[in-house]
Amino acid sequence: MAVLFSRIIPILFVSDLQAERDFYVRLGFHVTYEGPEYPYFLALGHGQLEFGIEWREEFSTSRPDQVLTWQFGVSDLDLAKKRLAEAGVRFREELMTPSPDWQYRVLHARTPNGYHLLLEEGSD
Repeated sequence: MAVLFSRIIPILFVSDLQAERDFYVRLGFHVTYEGPEYPYFLALGHGQLEFGIEWREEFSTSRPDQVLTWQFGVSDLDLAKKRLAEAGVRFREELMTPSPDWQYRVLHARTPNGYHLLLEEGSD
């Protein structure tokens, strides 16, 4: 059977489009689309990852945790920590121990629009 679905491109709703864009650009993402055709939308990419952010008037920064945790796998958690620190983003590191023989580290941060950003080590 041929593969029908080849990728997922989520779109996050935000109240401050520019702040959210700048946040991800400081972490190393680049803008893949921003134009007059869709003035309240832009897309960001990094390697094979791509997602959109869209301004919505009714969006509330008090509710993103009710929608999702925005999780990225990273190949180098120490580099991710450095990027967050250089961008002035507050974060906390946590050692996850799902079982005695399985441990990994994650970083927790907040985006300007209140999304919980979770960066997990060991994911390529």
